[in-house]
Amino acid sequence: MVARVLFVDDDRALLAAIQRTFMGKYDLMAVASGAEALQLAGTFPPFTTIVADMQMPGMNGIELLREFEKVSRETTRIMLTGQADLETAMEAVNCGNVFRFLTKPCDHRTLEATINAGIAQYQLVTAERVLLEETLTGSIQTLVDLLTVFDPQAFGRAQEVRDLCLRMASQLGLETPWDLGLAASLMHIGWLAIPLELHAKASRGDRLSIQEAELFRKVPEAGSRMIGHIPRLQSVARIILYSAKDYSGGGYPVDGVAGRDLPLESRVLRVASAYVDMMHARKARAVVLAQLKLTEGKYDPAILGVLAGLLEAPEGNPAGTLLKVEDLRTGMVLASDLVSRTGLVLLTAGSRLSGFHLERLRSLHLLQDIEEPVLVNQP
Repeated sequence: MVARVLFVDDDRALLAAIQRTFMGKYDLMAVASGAEALQLAGTFPPFTTIVADMQMPGMNGIELLREFEKVSRETTRIMLTGQADLETAMEAVNCGNVFRFLTKPCDHRTLEATINAGIAQYQLVTAERVLLEETLTGSIQTLVDLLTVFDPQAFGRAQEVRDLCLRMASQLGLETPWDLGLAASLMHIGWLAIPLELHAKASRGDRLSIQEAELFRKVPEAGSRMIGHIPRLQSVARIILYSAKDYSGGGYPVDGVAGRDLPLESRVLRVASAYVDMMHARKARAVVLAQLKLTEGKYDPAILGVLAGLLEAPEGNPAGTLLKVEDLRTGMVLASDLVSRTGLVLLTAGSRLSGFHLERLRSLHLLQDIEEPVLVNQP
């Protein structure tokens, strides 16, 4: 794919010359002002490199690159200016996070070599980010799969909540939906801090003491502390911390944060998890949406509006497909709870089957502990 490069200079004759020189080498866009450049900053695919003149009317190059970084952080920034003084160069590097600094006049060979270096830097940064995201996502997905054995009800729905969160994130234009996806997968990890006998007591519906109920209410705080120890996941920990707090400010943590001061991702996760839990209990989309909207102060009304928009399509009742265990494949979604012959819930409806799930189900099938066929929906 040809690299996308943005050139910004108020000298229109220079812009025309740049376009002639680099025609066919890059997917080049040339504009004459910082305002025009910022209008293009969020377009897709992102620009690999931006080359900006220093002295332009309205917005100088340093101001432009500083604003451009807020929208397109990974784009490599190059400054081109006729001011060959040390002070300008230092300000460009320190305030605009400039990758290279070139002075006018600059021959096209030097400019091309610098742009190519900027493209290589962009590819390095994005490759590292993708590798990190894929490695962490894969590792955490394996952890969540293992935790479904501990608590199928809580962790078995994690993938369902995550899928809904990412759909909502797309509608909201979230810049880093990766953080939200990980938070959705790990939002119940704080449950591991609660003793097993207390889990059993809550599952039976037994009355909890004030101290015991307090432990359950503080699950997000416990989970946030656990995740906060993992490098690069501090933002995920913060999303989890506020994932059960009311929009009005009630609940934990008790710190006065409320409304739009709550992390947007936490507000999305709060709505998505409540919707999935209620759908498993009621199985009627319209009833669940109405109930969420009537619960004043708990959920962000704007996020509820996004959810309602996603669910406007006819609900339908897909019957699913009945398959033998040996025919199950990764990515298939359970259309009903998968229960062992002894009545133990192995996986809940809505769980997306992973490689770990298939290995476990095949082992249980060999022990004749699963009744066939299994009802699934195709991915």
